[in-house]
Amino acid sequence: MMEDQDRCWKRIGVWGHDPPTCPELKRVIHCRNCEVFTRAGRNLLERELPESYKEEWGQVLLTQKGEEPAGSVSLVLFRIEGEWLALPAQLFAEIIESRTVHTVPHRKSEVLLGVINVNGEIHLCVSLKSLIGLAENGEDKKTEVRTHRGHGRLMVVKKDKDQWVFPVDEIHGIGHVYPHMFQDVPVTVSKSKSSFSKKIFKWEDTHVALLDDELLFYSLKRRIQ
Repeated sequence: MMEDQDRCWKRIGVWGHDPPTCPELKRVIHCRNCEVFTRAGRNLLERELPESYKEEWGQVLLTQKGEEPAGSVSLVLFRIEGEWLALPAQLFAEIIESRTVHTVPHRKSEVLLGVINVNGEIHLCVSLKSLIGLAENGEDKKTEVRTHRGHGRLMVVKKDKDQWVFPVDEIHGIGHVYPHMFQDVPVTVSKSKSSFSKKIFKWEDTHVALLDDELLFYSLKRRIQ
């Protein structure tokens, strides 16, 4: 693993000095276009994966093609704080272990946590907890910062040309849900949360909210502009 002093993008690049002092930026414009940053990204790909990561992602992919029950919908179930949520499985690109999220200078947003390196590419890391109204106070925000630095997992989702990374506290995996299992969102659910929930369904002993992915992606783009 690279020592921190070797990460020039943190010392003299776009995530270091303000303004950055690296002379190569005149040529490459941004650190992500630099050969040094690209090599560091390749080193991440060549690292030995933690055993827990292999087991967890293996469970998500355990269901083979052709085994999906006819008429069911494939969803990935995950937990943020005390809420179980779900999104269509086809939106998920990968699950990665927690790592440092770099804040973006001069951008104050409860939704935008910062930028993160995923396989050598820089992506925006966002807080679904803040977006859908699960974070009610500053202490929740501090907890989320600790989570994406050393606990939980980061999920990478992609829709059309948009790609986002967000922290979660727990991942159940893929569930196959039949249409008759979906119920309308109760009026007792908070207005913010209910606006992002298309339906709810019972999974084992827990109620899970199926998020409206169209509204979710649209709202993320608007909130970070």
